[in-house]
Amino acid sequence: MSPLSALLLCLCCVGLAGCGPSSPCPSGQFLLKSRCVLCHPTCSECGGHELYECTTCAVDEDGQERFLHQGRCRTHCPRGLYPDRGHYACLPCIANCELCTDGNICAKCREHYKLQNGVCQTASCEKGQVQDPDTGECIDCEMGCKTCSTEDPEICNSCVEGYFLFRHQCRRHCPQSTYEDSGRGVCLSCPAPCTDCRSNTRCLACQPGYFLNGGECVKQCPQQTFSDSSGWRCQPCHSSCQTCHGPRSTDCDLCLGGNPPLHGQCPLVNCPLGQYFNGKYGECHACDASCKTCFGPQALDCSSCFKGYFLDQDSSCVVHCPSGSYANSATQLCEDCSPNCEACVDTSDNCISCSKSSYKLFLHQGRCWSNCPEGFYETAEGSCEACDSACLTCDGIKSQCLSCADGQYLESGMCRLNCSVRTYPADDGTCRRCPPHCDVCSDDRTCFKCTFLYLMLNGVCKASCPMGYYEDMEEGRCGQCHPTCSSCSGPLADDCETCSTFSPKLYKGACTKDCPAGTYYETEAMECQEGNDCEYRKVIMDFVDWCELNHLQVNASKTKEMVIDFSRKPSSEIAPVNIQGLDIERVRTYKYLGVHLNNKLDWTDNTDSLYKKGQSRLYMLRRLGSFDSTCVSECPASTYSTRQEADGAGLGFCLPCDRACSTCTGASPRDCLTCSPGYLRLIQLCVTHCPSGYYREGSNCEKCDQSCELCTGPRPESCRACPPPLLELQGTKLCLEHCPHRFYQLGDICKQCHTSCQTCTDATPQGCVTCDWGSTLKDKVCYPRCEEGRYFSEEETCEPCDSSCRHCTGPRPDQCLTCHRDSALHAVENRCARCCQAGGNDTDCCVCDRRSALCVEAPQPRLGDEQATDLNVSSRALHHTSAALPIALLLALGLALAVFALVKAHARKRLCWSQSYERLSGSASLNMPHGVPEPDSGDEVDVVYTSRGGSVYRRYSFIHEQDADADQDVDESTCLNQS
Repeated sequence: MSPLSALLLCLCCVGLAGCGPSSPCPSGQFLLKSRCVLCHPTCSECGGHELYECTTCAVDEDGQERFLHQGRCRTHCPRGLYPDRGHYACLPCIANCELCTDGNICAKCREHYKLQNGVCQTASCEKGQVQDPDTGECIDCEMGCKTCSTEDPEICNSCVEGYFLFRHQCRRHCPQSTYEDSGRGVCLSCPAPCTDCRSNTRCLACQPGYFLNGGECVKQCPQQTFSDSSGWRCQPCHSSCQTCHGPRSTDCDLCLGGNPPLHGQCPLVNCPLGQYFNGKYGECHACDASCKTCFGPQALDCSSCFKGYFLDQDSSCVVHCPSGSYANSATQLCEDCSPNCEACVDTSDNCISCSKSSYKLFLHQGRCWSNCPEGFYETAEGSCEACDSACLTCDGIKSQCLSCADGQYLESGMCRLNCSVRTYPADDGTCRRCPPHCDVCSDDRTCFKCTFLYLMLNGVCKASCPMGYYEDMEEGRCGQCHPTCSSCSGPLADDCETCSTFSPKLYKGACTKDCPAGTYYETEAMECQEGNDCEYRKVIMDFVDWCELNHLQVNASKTKEMVIDFSRKPSSEIAPVNIQGLDIERVRTYKYLGVHLNNKLDWTDNTDSLYKKGQSRLYMLRRLGSFDSTCVSECPASTYSTRQEADGAGLGFCLPCDRACSTCTGASPRDCLTCSPGYLRLIQLCVTHCPSGYYREGSNCEKCDQSCELCTGPRPESCRACPPPLLELQGTKLCLEHCPHRFYQLGDICKQCHTSCQTCTDATPQGCVTCDWGSTLKDKVCYPRCEEGRYFSEEETCEPCDSSCRHCTGPRPDQCLTCHRDSALHAVENRCARCCQAGGNDTDCCVCDRRSALCVEAPQPRLGDEQATDLNVSSRALHHTSAALPIALLLALGLALAVFALVKAHARKRLCWSQSYERLSGSASLNMPHGVPEPDSGDEVDVVYTSRGGSVYRRYSFIHEQDADADQDVDESTCLNQS
């Protein structure tokens, strides 16, 4: 503010100048030039009219809670701070914490720190893990990864032993046309023109037009070999040939020594049919009896065989061809199988087993390969098996996808129609991670929705907005300021905090070229301020004129002027006021109505006089009897004891406590020992309501579990709200970071899949994406192989579930899918617990949600057992309201009508009341998996099962209540007999 010349009072004839102290302003206003001016609407109390001059905050005119931070009242506290609702201020989180709900427990750490037991510690992830940029926690890389990308854990950079890196994926086996480099742990491409290889020097198969010759692909076979186009390989000629077109002695094209053959043969001497030339004796000898014709030099060197015999590669006539060859009936030859084939039938390409060597080969469609082609995976038995129908390629097992068909996207080894939250469908058919701090995006550069407390700007999530933009926390974005603003708090012209160069003057949030009338520009504060000394001088001159008009005269010699400078730095000297040609005397101190004022407003001149005056009036203290003349040894309720020194004597007083305190140790609301009626005890405070993170217990505020923001009790399952980014698990009192198996995400809620689905897109039986082991997926419906109460084991037999489970995926009690009547499933632990009965005191039970058949609260430990281990999940309490009595009466009436209608239906159709099953036509098909109906039935069913008697039956989506008049329970067998 400008230097303010003050204390001028005109006493006509005996003129004086001066003024008295002003009274304080009411709440929501501040004092400006002896006037009370409204604070900015966001402030509860302030020191100026701008939005960044708040001193205290509260609930604003729109009912919005606001918290003080750096002079502003904000709807949200910045990262690293949390809203303290007791004082409506932003207070710091613990060290290295980015998001928290109080000053003790952290929810998310800063970058390069990980969250452990509510405390932020330096992140040092283990092998195969990477730090999540959103949560700061260590998360697992994709299967087989040793190191992976910090931006996307599914992008591998190196692999653990036994896996090989190929296109940022770690695979147990390299794809076709590549080979495994064990030293480097990568898949390398086979050298051209190989189509299959074991190294860069050993080919196993060649491109068309090339022939395999000893591990090398050649365009033309060398001498003493011929090109076998049926298997695209070089085969050896007969030993008598230099070049040939086949393996027999009659297939020579050129003889050794360069002589032309005779009728395709190269004999030394032409002997009669059935004889050969014996060089030792120089005469023709008879062939062996097994040969039809022979060539020599031995009698067993056959060149053709009698019918029923086949000429092998050793020129012998045999009944059965040796390993690695097959009997060709047309040529009566034992011809070689395709390369690396141990046994084949009918043709060289119809291999039935592969050769055993230092490297493993896999049989696929009659040929042996070092790796299986796309769409197949390598089994331990040495064969290529087809991938799951959802996978385009897979590795290790049929359901571990490596790539997906068009229209589906790979995520965590599974093919999905839609990518999950914080991922986007990339062009390579995978679900890639969104940029840091982004919940919804279209690619790695464009974000549509940022995580909590991050702000969107041009498709990027920012921790804070740059100059020229303001933080719109409600919309989660950086909004552009008005063109006149350089920085601002909103989009309007009067939301400016600093000004642009072409509108440099700030006044009440608006930027203009010049300051408004009655204000001046304060360079240090960079704003227009009221209190211009020109206006001050004009007021004095108007007063002098008024005096003259009323025949009064100002006594200028007795008029004094005192200047009080409120500016942030000393201003230049201002000329004194001149009245009637006389400069008014300027003084540093002034006494008015017995009060000494100085131009520093430090009141030091009053200290001695005030102290003396206080001593002279001590008799007032000695007349305390006018209030209560009783001296007591102990102060009464709602007061506290204190002592003061006066006239050298110590005086004791009982002074009132703050209205919030019933008993106290001082006047502050922080000095309470017990609270007044209507107040609750919170540590050393008395408050009207428990703040976030605390719950009411009698007349005290007790702290919630560290995972809760709001709660009704001390345990994790007493939470009442799931703060972002946690998700509500529908039908329970749990909050999770990710939806578990058998749940799908819908907004910020995890909803339950149909019982038959392992993962799904919605709650219907036709919304399955994957099934449990032992179920068959067809048209998005999972058909189980085993009947109720049994599961499909690894030995591919139906084995009994644990007795606590109605349906299950394995033998243990923590592998339940559904539970028996009067029991409910704990969604995270997958185990069944008995429902707690009203008025009972059992502890081995859970509160059941009848609609979802899930445990609302975690199952309690048995009496005498050790304290149950806390669930290893972040949980929040869900809000459940009790039904009102009129609603209960209406429901009872509706249930009575429904029971009456179902009894009538039961009489007509003889439906199964206990299990809601109906026998289907026929029995289990021999061609279909156990319990699967014919696919053309067209029925929309929930789940199909098979009874122990072999009959196929179906469970409908509606559930009948058991007939209350029945004399005995209806079991599964009874149910099937009735239908």
